[in-house]
Amino acid sequence: MIEIKLIQDLEQAKEIWNQLSKNETLYDRWDVRYCFYKHKPYPLYFYVAYDEETPVALLPLEYNTKENYLEFLAEAFIEGNHPFFKSGYEYLLPKLFQIDFPYPVQIFDLDGEDQLTSALPLEDYVYYVNISQFKNFDDYLLQAFPNGRKRYNFKRLFTLLEKEHSLEIIEDDFSGLEKLMDLNVKNFGTESYLNTKVERQAFFDLLQLPLDWKMMALVVDGQKLAYSLSVIYNKVYYYLIVGSDISEVKDAFKYLTKANMELALKNGAQIFDCSLGDCNWKQYWHLTKKPQYKFEKGL
Repeated sequence: MIEIKLIQDLEQAKEIWNQLSKNETLYDRWDVRYCFYKHKPYPLYFYVAYDEETPVALLPLEYNTKENYLEFLAEAFIEGNHPFFKSGYEYLLPKLFQIDFPYPVQIFDLDGEDQLTSALPLEDYVYYVNISQFKNFDDYLLQAFPNGRKRYNFKRLFTLLEKEHSLEIIEDDFSGLEKLMDLNVKNFGTESYLNTKVERQAFFDLLQLPLDWKMMALVVDGQKLAYSLSVIYNKVYYYLIVGSDISEVKDAFKYLTKANMELALKNGAQIFDCSLGDCNWKQYWHLTKKPQYKFEKGL
């Protein structure tokens, strides 16, 4: 018999998450989520389905006391949210969304190809490219720009940069993280996730986790004009946060993105993940779009 129980104790919630999460994506890891949660610790509302004494499904929510609704755990920056299931219990998904919640529910960036999830309102897209068959950046260009003229014009941006400027890529110098964050805010304004010290601290905490972190800086004519922070996990290259001073050199950010894709290829990544939202640049790279959905109840 299936029984759904509410869990609000942090240690018990962590234990159940780690039992049911398969850690397939970066955001399925408890330690990654906790870096964001601990600086804004809303009350936990973890709904756990038990088969006898065994936890078999989890909808991990928290109560946003400012907005007065339940949301997915630490979802402010993170996409790819979804309930967790013990294998064979995926059929419980509708039951989880039919719970009589004590507050309204609003979950953003839900990921899933099942019939129920894909019927929900579209919220946004995650942008990515499958690079598993590419040997180099030119292979990507051939796929992304089948029109020869458009491919030539896009590639020419990088050729001109190399011709007109002295360029250098510096890898794994994490001292530039604060500067990266400043430039990210300058580029994206209120859309940036890095406007407060609390939001920034989560990324400093992330770097303490034993993951394959990649920091990159682009030096143009002796000045560091663009930065990125990425991580490789399960052969996915997560291009997490970026920032560039486009007032100095307009296409510096494009060159940095090219360098990151080349690094992803060099490290054997299969997916180059550019995260949620177009941010006024991803459409120009002709990336693949993966839908993210929104679930609302009682609003």
